[in-house]
Amino acid sequence: MIGRWRRSAFGLVLLGLSGIASAQVTLYERENFGGRAFRASDSVANLDETGFNDRAASVDVRGGRWQLCDDAGFRGRCVTVEGGQYPSLREMGLDRRVSSVRELGWTPDGRGGFHGGPVGRDRDRGPGPRAVLFSGPGLSGEALAVDAGGVGDLKNSGFNDRARSLRVEGGTWVFCSDAHFGGSCQTYGPGDYPRLPRGQSDAISSGRLVAEGYASGGGPRWDRGRGR
Repeated sequence: MIGRWRRSAFGLVLLGLSGIASAQVTLYERENFGGRAFRASDSVANLDETGFNDRAASVDVRGGRWQLCDDAGFRGRCVTVEGGQYPSLREMGLDRRVSSVRELGWTPDGRGGFHGGPVGRDRDRGPGPRAVLFSGPGLSGEALAVDAGGVGDLKNSGFNDRARSLRVEGGTWVFCSDAHFGGSCQTYGPGDYPRLPRGQSDAISSGRLVAEGYASGGGPRWDRGRGR
């Protein structure tokens, strides 16, 4: 999605410095970075608690990759943005609609880093296992979050046969090419899958959680799911 919006030279310089400065996103209530501002250096699951819900009209990203979502809890329609300045959220369809933001990392809370071991239901990681489907490769494009309840048929979600990459934020999941967990199915453990394998890319119609930890009892295999 990033290629659709112009990034300033200033923003690109900031991206180059992101390795020595903490990642940060600043939301502005007016286009071209005007009006009140809200700055975050960590995930915010509900902007309603900050007084900035559905107010952002432009955004400045200083390092990292961030997801802006129109529902709380990183749900609904999400757009991924990288380091740079975005003077208007109108083209993204998020003008005054952003309700949650998070930096894209490896961990369920979006803070980055891998703690190792099975992922459990603890205060640090939020409400439980979740998987996020992306419409583009490399965790790009629109996103659809699937919670622990799973989804038996993506037909009415607008995301059927659209997923090209996947992030599993906790637990072990199975995703299938047919509704109600039929057809060709594949199991995914926690981690990033920048490209779905053959038979799954643009073909997922259902998915569900099969184990809250690692089904094999081991850690994640980062080489899985890179596609063929």
